[in-house]
Amino acid sequence: MLSTLMNYRLYSADMAKSLARIASQATVERDADYYKANIGKVKTPEDLLKDQRLYAYAMKAYGLEDQIQSKGLMRKVLESDLSKTDSFANKLVDKRYREFAAAFQFGSASKAAIQTASQTEALTEAYSSHRVTLATRASADVNAFKARLGELVQGTTNPDVAGAIVNDPALLSFLEKATDLEPLPSNKDAIRQALTGGTLSSHPGLVALRDMFNFNADGSIKANMPLQTAAQIADLSSTYFDSRGAGATSQAAAVKTTYFQQAIAGVDTAGKLASDPQLLNYTLSAFGIDPSLTSAGFVENILRSQRGDANSALAQMPETTAEEIASKQRFTALNAAFAFKADGTRANGGTVFATGFDAQGIEDRFYQNYQTFALQDDKRKTSVFQARLSNMKTINDLLGRDAAFGKSAFDYILTAFDIDPSTESSSKIRRVLLSDPSDPTSYVSRLKDERYERLAAAFNFGPDGKATTQRLAQSVSAQTATGSLYTASFGTDVNAAKKELIRKDTETYLGAIGKVRSLDDLLDDKKTVAYALKAYGLSDENLSDRDLKRLFTSDLGDPKSFANAKGDKRYVDLVSAFNFTPSGTIQRDGEGVQSGAKLLSTQNRFLLQTMESQVGEQSEGARLALYFLRKAPDVTSAYGILADKALFEVARTALGLPAGISGMAIESQAKLLESKIDFKDFQDAKKLDKFIVRFSSIYDSQNSAASSPILALFGNSAGSNGIISLL
Repeated sequence: MLSTLMNYRLYSADMAKSLARIASQATVERDADYYKANIGKVKTPEDLLKDQRLYAYAMKAYGLEDQIQSKGLMRKVLESDLSKTDSFANKLVDKRYREFAAAFQFGSASKAAIQTASQTEALTEAYSSHRVTLATRASADVNAFKARLGELVQGTTNPDVAGAIVNDPALLSFLEKATDLEPLPSNKDAIRQALTGGTLSSHPGLVALRDMFNFNADGSIKANMPLQTAAQIADLSSTYFDSRGAGATSQAAAVKTTYFQQAIAGVDTAGKLASDPQLLNYTLSAFGIDPSLTSAGFVENILRSQRGDANSALAQMPETTAEEIASKQRFTALNAAFAFKADGTRANGGTVFATGFDAQGIEDRFYQNYQTFALQDDKRKTSVFQARLSNMKTINDLLGRDAAFGKSAFDYILTAFDIDPSTESSSKIRRVLLSDPSDPTSYVSRLKDERYERLAAAFNFGPDGKATTQRLAQSVSAQTATGSLYTASFGTDVNAAKKELIRKDTETYLGAIGKVRSLDDLLDDKKTVAYALKAYGLSDENLSDRDLKRLFTSDLGDPKSFANAKGDKRYVDLVSAFNFTPSGTIQRDGEGVQSGAKLLSTQNRFLLQTMESQVGEQSEGARLALYFLRKAPDVTSAYGILADKALFEVARTALGLPAGISGMAIESQAKLLESKIDFKDFQDAKKLDKFIVRFSSIYDSQNSAASSPILALFGNSAGSNGIISLL
C-alpha cells in the first residue's frame, strides 16, 4: 500500500493529467455531459432542485454533498442576492454556501431589459454633460477659424478677401454652420453676398452675418477698419456656439459677455437694444426671460413703458395666473434696470441704465441665469426619454417615430453620445445596437469610433432586436466578492485612514469595471487590473498584458488552458470572477443559469471533488492532503482553519498538536494556530507543499494501515448543517 506522501505526489505532481484521468472515466464523463447539456434549461432555483442529477452534481462540485437533502436551506441559498450583505448566503459563516450561490445567477442576475437602471443613469448623465462636449468642440472650431482667417488675410495679395474666405473650404464650412445653412454649392455666393452687403435672402443667419465683417462691395476690407472688431468677433463666435447647441455653456457665456460689454456702450435707444439679437438675448437671459418666447418689438415697448402709465405695455401685461404674475415681475425688473423715455431715448443722461444699475449688474444677473432655460429643456427632454423608454419593448420602438414625441428619444440618445441625429441613419444605428462591442470583429468594433461603442454598450438588444440582459465584464455579485477580497487582503489590523483609502479604491474600481466594454478596455486600465490582481492574491506575480490576456481567455474546462496549467487556484478564481469567453468577448450577465466561466468552474470543481473522493478510497491521508492543497490558499486566518474540520485535522497533525486542543476555547485555539502559522505561506506553492509533506509523514506515523474515520471530516466541516452561526 502506498504511503500518504506517495499517493499525494502521484496526483499533485501533475494536477492537469490527474484531472484528465478522472474526466475520462465513463461515469464522470456521463455526469459532466448531462450537466452541460441540461443546466441551460434551468431557469429558477426550483428547476435545479427538481432535477436530482443536476442538483447532486452541483452540490458535490461545491463540497456540499452532505447537504443534498436540505433543499429548504439550499433554496434560500440559491435565492440570495450576494450584492446585499444581509442576504441569507452572506450571513452564513461557511463560505461554501456563498460560492454555491455565486455559481448561479438566481438571486442577483440581471433581468432582461432594454436598459438597466445604471445604464439609464449613465446615459442621462452623458446627456446632461453633452453641452460641455459641444462647447469644447465649438471653442476649438472658433479658435481654428480665427487662426485660419488671420493666415489668409496676411498671406493674400488679392484685394477680394471676401472671395478668398468663401473659396477656403474650412472657412466656408464654419460660416455655413454659424448661419445654420445646409452645406450646398450655392452657399458660396450667398455668403459672399452677405459679407459684402449685397442683395440678401431673408435667411436670418445671412442677415446677421452682414454685420459681423467690414467689407466693401468688391470684397475688400473697408479703409481704416479691421476685418472684424472685437465686438464682431464676439458676435460671430457667440452665434457659432448657439448654432452648435453650446450657447448655454461657460465658454459661450464668456464670449457673449465680451460682446455685451462692447455693444452696450453704443446703445442710446430702446430700439437699438431690442434690434440687436445677441444683445437682446443676453439682457433677457439676465432677467430670467426666455428669449425664444419674446419678440423684439414687445421688449422695446416694455423698455419704453413709464411708471404710472396704465396704457403702457408693461401695465397691460396680464396677471391672472401664477405664471403670468411671475412673468410680469421679470419684465418689471427689466424695465426698472433701464432708463428710457416713452419715445425710446435715454432718460438718464449718457447712460441707458437707471440709477443704481450698470453693465456689471446685468452681467452678474446673466451668469446667475444663463443656463436656466437650457437646463429646463434638458430636464424636459430627459423626462420624455424616460417616459418613452418605459414603453419600449424592442429596437423598433427605440428607432421608430412616436405619435406624441416623434423621434425625440432617438435624438436624445444620439446627442448623449455626441452623435449628430440629423446626419445618422436609423439603419446604421440599428446595426450598432445589435453589435457586440467586446467582439473586435463586430460591426460596431470595426467602426473604430468610441461613441458608437458606448452607444452599443448602453443598450441590451438580442439578435432578434428584443430586450435581453446586460453584457458585464463582471457580474454585480462578482464585483461585490472582489471588493470583499480586496479589503481582506489588507488583513484585520487596518487603521481608519487605510480603511478610507480602501473604500475609495473600491468605489473607483466599481465605477471603472462597469464601464469596461471589452477585454482590451480592461487591460488598458492598469489601476482596475491592479485592484483585481490584489484581490485575488496575484499582485506580486509580474503578469504581462499577454499573460493577462491568456488568463482571461482561458477555457477553465480545459486542464491544459493557461489558467489551469498554472496549477494555482488563485488564477482560476480570478478568471472565474469575470465574464470573458475563450474568444475574448464578454458574455451577457445571466445568459443561462450559469455563465460560461461559472459552468466550467463547476465542472472543474466536480472533478477535484471526485478525484479527492477516489483518492480517499485508497488513502484517507492523501485525500486530506489534496483537500488542504485545494482549500488552504484561500485561508487567511486561524478561524478559516477552525471552521473546517478537515483543514484543522491537517494543520493540527502537521504542527504536532494533540487532539485535545479542540476542547479549548475557540479564541485560545486561534491564538495557538496564529503563533505557529504564517497564513501567507499557504499562497506560496512551495511552502504549502512543504507543509503538506510534513503532514503526510506525521500522519502515516500516527495511523496504521487500517482505515480511520477520516471521512467524517469532509462534509459536516463547519458544524450542524455546515453552519457555524448567523452573523
